Amino acid sequence: MKTIKILTLGTFALATSMVFAAENAISPVDQCRIALENAKSSLPSNAFSAKLTLAEGYGTLTALETIYADDDDSKVIPTLVENCAKYAEIAKVQGETQTLRNRIAENWEKRAATNRTIEAIQEQIGTARSGKVSDLEAEKQEIKAQKDKLEASKQEAMDKLNALQSQMIQVTKDARGIILSMSDILFEVGQATLKTDLMTSLAKIAGILSVYQQFDVSIEGNTDNTGSEEFNLKLSQQRAENVMNFLVEQGIAQNRLSAKGLGMTMPIADNSTKEGRQKNRRVDLVITDRTQKVQ
Repeated sequence: MKTIKILTLGTFALATSMVFAAENAISPVDQCRIALENAKSSLPSNAFSAKLTLAEGYGTLTALETIYADDDDSKVIPTLVENCAKYAEIAKVQGETQTLRNRIAENWEKRAATNRTIEAIQEQIGTARSGKVSDLEAEKQEIKAQKDKLEASKQEAMDKLNALQSQMIQVTKDARGIILSMSDILFEVGQATLKTDLMTSLAKIAGILSVYQQFDVSIEGNTDNTGSEEFNLKLSQQRAENVMNFLVEQGIAQNRLSAKGLGMTMPIADNSTKEGRQKNRRVDLVITDRTQKVQ
């Protein structure tokens, strides 16, 4: 740009825009703006969490515009563009979660119809007890259909949780339930602050929990054996609580959640190796089926 000779203000603006268009199809500022506008376009009107996230994203856009106008080669620009994209992604997930909640609200009448069906089934049971075996058989078939539907719903939820498998989140299953193990790299070193990557993943988890109300979550913070026992116990508790608080902010009822710091007491690998210590530094989400407990 610096080789352009200034003839008039209008000539300079035109020449500058032509050179910039040739060198860069989309500027960092436009990239940020487009990402935020795309996220905004799909938000339901009552997606308040998403709107707050977008507000932070637009704040980043303002800072980016200012820096870019002053120095389009600033080393800060890539970081601002990346943060802007992450805010847009989080807002999009939050919007999708709110859409699911809206869909649940719209289904209240369907649930009422289901309750009426259950009442009718109970009447059929009474009739069957009076000697109408055929009605009783119909009731058994209806109950079986309801159980099959519940099992299908559980499997659907399991599939969605398994889809979260990544380098940052490991999905396993044991006697306690489904375990989502989140890597230590999703937190600032030695701190309990949630990084934006973790918030994106947690927003997706919250969306699943919003739809499948039968699941409870126990959040467990874990560390390796580096440092004092007291420090590690406190750090693991803070991380577990921060994860729980974020899920509550996403609309998950707090009585479905619990948070506990285990410090260095529950290693899953050898602390004498670097790889083992990295595996031990984690936060586990233990997801259990409340209806299974009742059975």
